[in-house]
Amino acid sequence: DRSPSRGLGDVYKRQFLLCISSSLYGEEGYAFRELYEIQVELKGTDRASINEGMKLAFQNLMLTLSSNSEINTYPAVTKAVKDSEKYISEYRLSSEDDSILAIFSFNGEEVRKLLSENSLPLWIGIKPKVLLFLPCKSESFLIVDEEEILIKRQESCSEIKSKINSRGTKRNIVFIEPVLDLIDLKYLNLYEPRSDQDFLNKISSRYGLEDWMICYIQNEYGLLITEPFCLSPISDFKRISLNDMIDTLADELSKDFQLNIDPNVKSELRISVSGVVEHKDLLNVERIMETNALVYAYSIGSISSDTVTYSLSIRGQVSDLEKLMNVNPLLTNQPSQENGIDLEYFYQAER
Repeated sequence: DRSPSRGLGDVYKRQFLLCISSSLYGEEGYAFRELYEIQVELKGTDRASINEGMKLAFQNLMLTLSSNSEINTYPAVTKAVKDSEKYISEYRLSSEDDSILAIFSFNGEEVRKLLSENSLPLWIGIKPKVLLFLPCKSESFLIVDEEEILIKRQESCSEIKSKINSRGTKRNIVFIEPVLDLIDLKYLNLYEPRSDQDFLNKISSRYGLEDWMICYIQNEYGLLITEPFCLSPISDFKRISLNDMIDTLADELSKDFQLNIDPNVKSELRISVSGVVEHKDLLNVERIMETNALVYAYSIGSISSDTVTYSLSIRGQVSDLEKLMNVNPLLTNQPSQENGIDLEYFYQAER
């Protein structure tokens, strides 16, 4: 049963798993976290400011966990945002310089259930990689007569890089910049801006990347502009703002790393997990089953040697569960060799 009665042993088990969850689940295990901690800045320490920050934090979490720009416009999510306190396990306040900060800890199981039960996209924790090219960095190879112009350009370049990193983190994209070594530079002609597209097509292949983005801080006359613009094949080479470009990339590239579950589809299956040697391994594997967004009921079928077999009732197809389980950093998918077993995994414990 998904919700067995909880005795003192269950309390100890929960405390133990809370301690290990953050160390075991890296970025690729984002879809399995016990808690999601989101930090936001508050206007004050009064209840109204805290509630406002709570809603903002919840919206930020929904954006990251779904990897969908429109997620906060869906009725189920807008309703949940108004009642965001329901999803919070705890929060704490702190101050930094003149800012009041709040860190809200959201219950991972509950927020994932919100998405899966409403057939909304759930990001499975794999970040697409995109080649990023900033001409303002490569142009530093050029000789500039006026040092003041060079300094302003370098400041603007650092600022746009910081903004890209910040937005990329929120939208689950990893940006990779070329090292601009001699091999890169032979493709690059700094005096012919129209060659950028050809250069990026060639250099992205060198880095094993299919997608790229280029952002400019200067116009065609070499003057610094107030709002940087970017372009990419994903945007059909249209010049759009930095944030809009990253959102466009995230929405398009994350489609391969999202689950959209039809809550009306239910499946039954048997899954076996080997490599379960110690009692704590069994607790960890059980917690994986218990907190999976698609599993609404489970039971242990058998335990033999180092292998545990479970019977699962899930929302969606078996392939949906497999896609989600395959990105868990603690599990390795194994070819199914036993009759009556739908999925087999090997549990990789840190010894």
